[in-house]
Amino acid sequence: MKMPNFLRALMTSPAYMDKNSAEYVAAEQYLKILYPGNVATDASGRMAEPEYDMTLAEFYKAQAKLDADLEEAIQDAKDEYMDETGEELSDDAIDIELEETIEVNVLMPAGNIEIKQLEVYTLDLPEDNNNPDKPEKLRRIWRWHSEDEDNTCDECTSHDGEVYESEDEIPEIPVHPNCRCWLTEEEVDPSGRTISTKPYKPKVSEVKNEVGKDAKEMTNEQKFNQAYEKLKEPEGGYTNGKNQVKDEPTNMGIKQSTLDNYAKNHPDKDLPTDVKDLQADQAREIYKELYWDNSKISQIENARIRNALFDMRVMSGPTIPTKTLQQTLNEQIGANLPKTGYLGDQTIKAINSIPESKVGDFMNALIENRMQSLQQMTNWPTAKGGWTRRTNAY
Repeated sequence: MKMPNFLRALMTSPAYMDKNSAEYVAAEQYLKILYPGNVATDASGRMAEPEYDMTLAEFYKAQAKLDADLEEAIQDAKDEYMDETGEELSDDAIDIELEETIEVNVLMPAGNIEIKQLEVYTLDLPEDNNNPDKPEKLRRIWRWHSEDEDNTCDECTSHDGEVYESEDEIPEIPVHPNCRCWLTEEEVDPSGRTISTKPYKPKVSEVKNEVGKDAKEMTNEQKFNQAYEKLKEPEGGYTNGKNQVKDEPTNMGIKQSTLDNYAKNHPDKDLPTDVKDLQADQAREIYKELYWDNSKISQIENARIRNALFDMRVMSGPTIPTKTLQQTLNEQIGANLPKTGYLGDQTIKAINSIPESKVGDFMNALIENRMQSLQQMTNWPTAKGGWTRRTNAY
């Protein structure tokens, strides 16, 4: 099981170094609850991957602990609000948001293993604006992160760890094409200790929300060219795949396995055996056949929605992004679509019914749902910076 973000934040905080601190105690409690099994080793003495993370009873115990801590945080927030303002904090004033889900392999009573999800929630509390003279207890900062790799450029490295007191101070990001830097938005207490952190989502310019429906004369080829041009920059060039869960070389976003399968189905085409030697026109051909021509995506009239869905399908395959799209259509326009993951006529009809003036709101909701989906994927811990920038660019 991957280490949850909230637990990683506890264990990397300065306070964790003090064994008497609340952060250390909380982290140790969660380590015992989330990782209850004994560590096993293989014949070489290396740590072996366990068949399951916890039993069903241990799963329920872990969720109960998370829920109990949430209830305690709510009560603490109410007590603190009463101390500071002399007023009661109503339940309606507290927003409870899903912070992350933790995918767990659970041993069921029948002996089979099922994948379940623990849910971690966080509180969004109202600010006390009644007393302008009272100093703020928490302040918001933005922190720059760059990849710690040999091929990270000097400019990106120079920003690593920089802290900005306001959004206006944040330098332009990405720094250059294929930049993998990212920012976090954090709340810190007067001592500088981080209380909460989340990926920073740059504000989307208003111009972007004005993208309307295409002219009816736009051809299928023109629509693909438009979507593909937007795709090329985030996909970048050749990488050896060492930062991925599976060490698989990739060139212009095309994995070695994808090239192998495509070449096997097209023996008449003069394709390289090594993805490193793949040419730009060959990559374009693969994208068009595998991710565009075999779907109804060209029937989506709005360019912004169409281009975003194409990018999502390239990243994650057709099913998960289409389910996310259908979920957003149901939430935003009451489309009442089954979440089949299939881009059929009813889904296309629902997309094309969105008024131009509502496209911006719809895309904001789609981006939010897409981010929640990405956070459940295995690669999230290593790819979250690039995925967050890429998704926010929709």
